[in-house]
Amino acid sequence: MKNKNILIGITGSIAAYKVCDIIRILRKEGANVQAIMTKSAQEFIGKTTIAALTNNKVIDSIFEENPRPGLEHIDLAFDVDLILVLPATANILGKVANSVADDSLSLALSICEQPTIFFPAMNYKMWRNQATMNAVKKLRESGKTIIDPEDGPLASLHEGKGRLADTKVIMNTIRESFNIPQPLKGKKVVITAGPTQEPIDDVRYISNRSSGKMGFALAKSARNLGASVTLITGPTKLKDIPEVEMIRINTSDDMFNQINQNLETDYIIMNAAVSDYKIESPHSGKVKKELSNLNLELVPTIDILDSIKTKTSAKLVGFALELENGEENALKKLKSKKLDFIILNTANNIDQGFDVDTNQVTIFSKSGEKLESSINTKDRIANFIWNNIIN
Repeated sequence: MKNKNILIGITGSIAAYKVCDIIRILRKEGANVQAIMTKSAQEFIGKTTIAALTNNKVIDSIFEENPRPGLEHIDLAFDVDLILVLPATANILGKVANSVADDSLSLALSICEQPTIFFPAMNYKMWRNQATMNAVKKLRESGKTIIDPEDGPLASLHEGKGRLADTKVIMNTIRESFNIPQPLKGKKVVITAGPTQEPIDDVRYISNRSSGKMGFALAKSARNLGASVTLITGPTKLKDIPEVEMIRINTSDDMFNQINQNLETDYIIMNAAVSDYKIESPHSGKVKKELSNLNLELVPTIDILDSIKTKTSAKLVGFALELENGEENALKKLKSKKLDFIILNTANNIDQGFDVDTNQVTIFSKSGEKLESSINTKDRIANFIWNNIIN
C-alpha cells in the first residue's frame, strides 16, 4: 500500500471513532491519507484528531478560505487512488445514490471516478429501511462497493444488522482493492511470542531476555497476508496488534493451556521463548533474605510442541535459538518433534537475537530443504519466513 493516496470520507455515526485505527494502519503500511468530514461527523470525533492522525488538513467545508475556494474537494477527487466512506450513514448513501451534492463530501463523491468503497454503520431499522436498500442497490449497480454492516449489539442497545464491519474485514477489503496478494486468506494462524515467567515467590520469577519482537512481526505479516491470527504472548512491552486476537499469558502452563484451546487452526508457529524449567513449589509471599543459601528445586516445563504434535492437523513450525552446533540441534528438533519446519536463529551477533530489531534465520523443512536469509529487519524476516512456509 506504499505511496497509495487514499481519501476517507467520515460521516456522522457513533462508529466514527473507529476510523482512527484504520488511519493508523493505512499510514503504517505506507499510504497517504486525506480526510473529508461532514459537520455531523465532527459531533462524534474531533477534526483536530483526524488531522493529527492523517498528518493532513481535514476538509469540512466547500467555501472555506484557501487559494482555490470551492475547488479543494475537486482537486482531491482527481488525486486519489481509492475512496473510502467510513462510516457511511443512510444519509450519505441516499445523497450519492440520488446525485445530491450539497457538502464537501457528497460533492467529491459526485465527481470521482476512482474505486469507492462504502462501509455503512447505522441502526438496524435504518439499514433495512426500503429507501436505504434502494440507495444501496443503485450504488452497487453504478459500480460502487458496499460492505454490509455486521449483526450484533448496537449503540442504541438494540441487536441487529448495523454495526460497522470489523477492522480486519475493512483492511482486507482495502488490500484486495489494490490487488495485494493474500495467500493466507481464509486460513487460521496461531503464533506464540515473548518469554514466560516462572514464579519463585509472589515477587520474583525465572525468565529470559526475549522481547517478543519476532513473534509480533510474524503475526503482523500473517495478518497482512489475509490470515485470521491469534497471538499468544508472554509478558512484553509491545502494544496489541490491530486485527489480531491477542492473548496475554505469564507462565509456561498458561501458554500450554491456551495453545490447547486453539488447536483447530491451519498453522501453529511456536516462536515464544518458553522457560525450560520452573520452580517445583513456588513460595507463598516473599522469600526473606535471611538464609546464607537458598536452594530452589527446578523441574522441567511441559514441552508444548511435543505434546500437541498428535493433537492437531495444523502445520507445525518451531524455532531453535542456538549458540553452538546450531544446524545439528535444529535438525534433531525438527525430527523428534515431527515438525513441518524449524527456524534456526542465534544470539551470537549484536544484529541477531534478543531485543534488537534485526535478525537472520535459516529455515529447515521436513522434506530436506534449507533456506537462509540475510540479516534484515524482523518485519522483513517475518515476510521471508511466510513466503517460504506457505503451501
